[in-house]
Amino acid sequence: MLPRPSADALPSALLTSSSSLAPSSSDVDELLEQTFTGSKEIKSGELDLTIELKTSGAESEEVSVALTGPFQSGDDGKLPEFDLDASFAGAGQSMEGGATSTGDKGYLSLQGTDYVLSDQVFRQFRAGFEEAQKQGTEEDQSFASLGMDPRKWLTDPKIDGDAKVGDDDTTKISGGIDVGKLLDDVNNALGKASSLGLGSTGQVPEKLTEEQKRRVIAAVKDPRVEIYTGKDDQILRRLAVNLGVEEKQSATSGTVVFDLSIIDLNEDQEISAPDDAKPFDELLGQFGGLGLGGAATGSSGGGGDSAPSGGGSSDDLEKFSKCITEAGEDVDKARKCSDLLTG
Repeated sequence: MLPRPSADALPSALLTSSSSLAPSSSDVDELLEQTFTGSKEIKSGELDLTIELKTSGAESEEVSVALTGPFQSGDDGKLPEFDLDASFAGAGQSMEGGATSTGDKGYLSLQGTDYVLSDQVFRQFRAGFEEAQKQGTEEDQSFASLGMDPRKWLTDPKIDGDAKVGDDDTTKISGGIDVGKLLDDVNNALGKASSLGLGSTGQVPEKLTEEQKRRVIAAVKDPRVEIYTGKDDQILRRLAVNLGVEEKQSATSGTVVFDLSIIDLNEDQEISAPDDAKPFDELLGQFGGLGLGGAATGSSGGGGDSAPSGGGSSDDLEKFSKCITEAGEDVDKARKCSDLLTG
């Protein structure tokens, strides 16, 4: 009998299990379809989102944005509980904030101080969320509910083996990006925001213009994406996008990184109200002091119709508050109240 060869003598391909052999393109396509379509059971978890921009050359700048914290979905389309912290650093400035919902109370934080939302504002926010949930369908509970489908703009996707996201086992998929098709999806997402009434605030554009799309496509170099999907459930755990940027007109180059992950998926999260939260009027006063509105004047009862730079007058704010109160649970009426501040 011939001696059995040692493991060292065997070709590496023979040591690879059939489940980890190089997958075909159909395997990748099927895995992407399972990940980005259909109803997904995402009830709770720990969100971690970071966006970083670094440029050098004629215009050097570093900007970072982060959003982290636990969330726990409510029953039957009710507003979820969450405790999210946000931060921004760039252009020589930094800001920290956050938002908390216990399901029946809402809180905002700014620079380390917590404020409790007035009942009127929280009711309107909750009613808006719950109405949006009623208008959705079971199939909407997926990544595509944002109006985006990565399968449309992924190029040459391939399976890169197994990876850990937190304690979860995932399959990693990598590929390039068709920037033009990605921007089409961005427009879909903006349209989704507009349909929910966010566009009427003037803070969310309804779509990118053709000129804006052309400039982005010309500037982006070597775009890459990594997708991490649950090995057992095909639920997205992490999405990382890396873009090189080169703007010849301004002689500026750099990188943009977008990284979104969810860990502890569908595990119970502990979310509680912050201690010693201050009245909401004091937060409005902070906005007024920052030149973001006339809230400081309105909340303190200051007279006159003078409008601080960048915001409405105290009279406008009083009308807005009255409008929100009278709207109650009527979301359409409450949305129109914002016209009193932007008109």
